[in-house]
Amino acid sequence: MKTTDWIRGLLRDGQYRPGYRELQELSEKAKRAAGVYNHEELSGLIYRYRRSDEAVERIALAIAKSEPFINPSSTANRYSIEMMDALLSTTFMEKHGFRLSDIPPNEATPIHGLLAMYTFMCDEELRKFPINGMKRPADDEVISAIRILDSQRRNRDITELCELSAYSMLPSRYVMMRYGLERDCDAYRCMEDNITASDNPRALLQAQADMCVAAEKAEENIPGVRLPDFYLENLDRELDRLGRIVVSPDAVNDLVHTGSDFLTKYGLDRDALPAEQSRQAWKAYRELDGRFVRMTGRRPYIRKVCQCCYGRSPVTPRRKRHGHKRHGATISAIRLRLKVKAASPLSDFKTDLFTNNFF
Repeated sequence: MKTTDWIRGLLRDGQYRPGYRELQELSEKAKRAAGVYNHEELSGLIYRYRRSDEAVERIALAIAKSEPFINPSSTANRYSIEMMDALLSTTFMEKHGFRLSDIPPNEATPIHGLLAMYTFMCDEELRKFPINGMKRPADDEVISAIRILDSQRRNRDITELCELSAYSMLPSRYVMMRYGLERDCDAYRCMEDNITASDNPRALLQAQADMCVAAEKAEENIPGVRLPDFYLENLDRELDRLGRIVVSPDAVNDLVHTGSDFLTKYGLDRDALPAEQSRQAWKAYRELDGRFVRMTGRRPYIRKVCQCCYGRSPVTPRRKRHGHKRHGATISAIRLRLKVKAASPLSDFKTDLFTNNFF
């Protein structure tokens, strides 16, 4: 076989085709460079093998697997921009597609996910800190990038949000920015790093409560979301604690099951009067029970709590009746007022559970 024939075999269709062993070595080099975020070396590999679609694809997959764009500052730097520019200039990306607005989310590949994250982070960085000579990505590209990321990261994002609300585990920077939690999470992290045990912990508890409540709103408003079991179980335990406080306000002093973080999250005051504590717990119980009905479709538990407090279900409002039963209704109202006057403040609250102020 002549040398010219061998070269012609490597350059079929005008492309350089490395052998199997060379591709394996290239994959190992790309994995090592991507693992330590050596974008300068990756740019050199892309430029060297830019004529081979198979080689460029292996390098791009190694980069996508390493998830290099974890925050805006690590994205809009010199070596990251040079690496992505080298990748986008290859014939492989021209064939694979680099305009995100032309790619349906359900057909996007991991390489499209890499490009979508790069577009999202660059837009966030340039929006906050404009850089001379760099333009923000087009709006349709940013919107398409968010759609692709939502399709590929849906379950992962939901898990991070649930871990944040249940265990106060801070999520990735992308989840913070995507769901509007960046300010609350940064405030909590700043206070956690600077507030010591001798300082007043109320500010830290309030920042933690605001962060968890914001995460719960974000995850429960995702269309068609299927929340993890551990998240629902955690909320069910909190619902049970609120129910016990409604029935017996002394439960707020149970330091084992009712911590300060729990009281702050649901707006309960440990130093308030028992009747006021029951009112606060009832308001929080009613809201959380309604959220459970929307999330799971189960029947509300609010009537069971009313039966525990007063021995019967709440009375639904009825139209006023006239005629011969009017006198009897007036006598019943007088008896109820006499009974309320003789009751304690806590029994006053339990009586009010069945009025229109609580339903």
